[in-house]
Amino acid sequence: MSDVPDFWQRPLRVIQPNLRKIDARNLDPVCLVAQIVEYGGNVMLVNAGGIVAWYPSRLSYQPVNEFLRSDFLDAVVKEAHRQGLRVLARLDISKGHPQLLAQHPEWFQVNAEGQTRYEWGMPLTCFHGPYWQRCAFELIAEITSRYAVDGFFFNRFHRDHCVCSACREAFRAQTGLELPLYEDWDDPAWRAFVRFRYQQMADYAGRLRAFIRERNPKAILAVDFRLTSDAPEHLCGAGWLGPHLAKNVDLITVEAFNPLERPWPRYYLWAGEEVRMGRTFQEGRSVCVILTYSGIFSSRRAAQPPAQLAYDLMQIAAHGGQPCIAFSGTFAQDDRKALPTVKTIYHYLRDHAMAYEDLSSPARVALLYSQSTMDFYGRGAAMERCLAEYRGLYEILVGGHVQFDVLHDAHLDRASLRRYALVVLPNVAVLTDCQAALLDAFVEAGGHLIATFETALYDDQGQPRKSSALRSLGRTPERLLPCTGAYLRILDKGLLVGFEDTDLLPLQGGFLLTSASGGAAPQVADLYLVPPIDNNTPEYAYWEKESNIPGLVLSAFGLGEVAYLPWEVGRLYHQLGVSEYKRVVLDLVRRFVRPLIATDAPGSVEVVLHYLKGDPRHALVHLLNATGLQSKPLTEIIPVRDISVWVSGDYVAARELWTGQNLGLDKEKDGVRFTVPQLETFAAVELVAEGCRFVDED
Repeated sequence: MSDVPDFWQRPLRVIQPNLRKIDARNLDPVCLVAQIVEYGGNVMLVNAGGIVAWYPSRLSYQPVNEFLRSDFLDAVVKEAHRQGLRVLARLDISKGHPQLLAQHPEWFQVNAEGQTRYEWGMPLTCFHGPYWQRCAFELIAEITSRYAVDGFFFNRFHRDHCVCSACREAFRAQTGLELPLYEDWDDPAWRAFVRFRYQQMADYAGRLRAFIRERNPKAILAVDFRLTSDAPEHLCGAGWLGPHLAKNVDLITVEAFNPLERPWPRYYLWAGEEVRMGRTFQEGRSVCVILTYSGIFSSRRAAQPPAQLAYDLMQIAAHGGQPCIAFSGTFAQDDRKALPTVKTIYHYLRDHAMAYEDLSSPARVALLYSQSTMDFYGRGAAMERCLAEYRGLYEILVGGHVQFDVLHDAHLDRASLRRYALVVLPNVAVLTDCQAALLDAFVEAGGHLIATFETALYDDQGQPRKSSALRSLGRTPERLLPCTGAYLRILDKGLLVGFEDTDLLPLQGGFLLTSASGGAAPQVADLYLVPPIDNNTPEYAYWEKESNIPGLVLSAFGLGEVAYLPWEVGRLYHQLGVSEYKRVVLDLVRRFVRPLIATDAPGSVEVVLHYLKGDPRHALVHLLNATGLQSKPLTEIIPVRDISVWVSGDYVAARELWTGQNLGLDKEKDGVRFTVPQLETFAAVELVAEGCRFVDED
């Protein structure tokens, strides 16, 4: 963004000492800043106000931390600037204190029973009340008038479901509808409220940003949100629609907390996923991902396994993001085992910052994430109905070393599609007519789609369509079949590669029976359905008839082609890990797109390719090693030796940044090959073509 100071467009290493009130007893701001510098940080995210003030506030409703001995915010800002750090002031206006509730009950949220809503014993403030609409701006004004902070970060930036009179009146004025008391996806008013809440949060961020700019043109705004989540319902419930919020903040700042209590199966790719998606919103946007040092969120003082933390930090950097590590309190941790890991990774990123500046993705494949599907089709059960499908396909692409980006459905337009040859639609059930027309035009012009299950069968309200919104799919839905205990028979061994010893695939869950649409071009089909076996007693575990119902259909449309899998290949891979599901998808990807990189590394090694400053003559290849005990947290990483990597491009020299070792290159058709002798947590290989120099030689 042109009006954002250049500093925030360069590599960031953010450290957040998320201070407890009692930390103020013996807090030395000079020492705290020195420790952040020692650890390699260049941005400090520090407590300022909201829950409690860390400065002598003059605002009557703003409690001041009673343990403060001096003006902490003043001292820390001055010392940080002296040491060359930037300071983000953290505000949390989501909660108040009982005495404030007694004085101003209208400032707080009310549930359907008319009771005040609480979180962790603290009353939650109402979005339409004075605390959000007036006091937040007064806090910003007070801080900017006294301290030279470089920006503001709003924690717990939620717009919850409050049904107080102010919220009801605002909703009625905007929509003409009555605010529902309870979640009900069959109620048009609830569906309107979901969209109303998304827009409110985006508009509010814009107001904050404009207000900050008026008082300090160089100060930025960041807010606490997520682009994806283990529970997409949380995004909906908070009012977080990524592309809308991203337009009105300066630094996209998202959480990818990886505590040990996350749901099964473990999904260890979240940190990189958030960066992949956020960087597609606008070229050159910085995406800062916050990781918690805490291993268990409810036990904040216990640390993450060092191996897991190192992997997550490097995921962020490898995808062109900016890491932030959040501690509970200061560096005086009770569990110090992961502190050396933070320092080691941050020192590496500091020492090689130039190599991480302005990375661009050359991916020709995009995976579409649909929040509309999570909301209006998921209807409170998004993990089972659609998120597992998306995550399984994400895991397949990573495990197959495919270079891909993640597009958000709220950012789906002609410009965002232009750079891709293939778009993967993981049960993107909800598509608007306009989005479907865009995708059809994309295929007609020579693009390709891989679509699964009920893609394009629901409208923007989550209501079933009679026919597919995608003409390019070439299929008409007939009925949904329960298919646990069924199989898919492979008949054409030339269509799918690598199934010489496999004639069928197991099938569970739903299978959509479809027929060719009228006027569709001739289609190629395979993976024919073997109906479920009713009696699975060993003596009767056989079938006497098969079907001509295809589980894979290839349809030409204009200059492009669509592959349709009318079953949940992603969900089954995510939950069961059957390798044949992965092979089916990767065969289709390779049918449509030539690889940019190839390797004999196992699927537990993620491979990420970027070009420096968009120049294909200057590349950076990361190998991220998650080889370990995946059923538990990543407590140790198993080294992988002698990894061969082929990269498309005419490169003449390669250097591994962590070790400084030069790697030999062998010329091959359309590319070069190098070998990584031993991969521990990660490797970062810089490649240059004739006429280019390594970044440390500039």
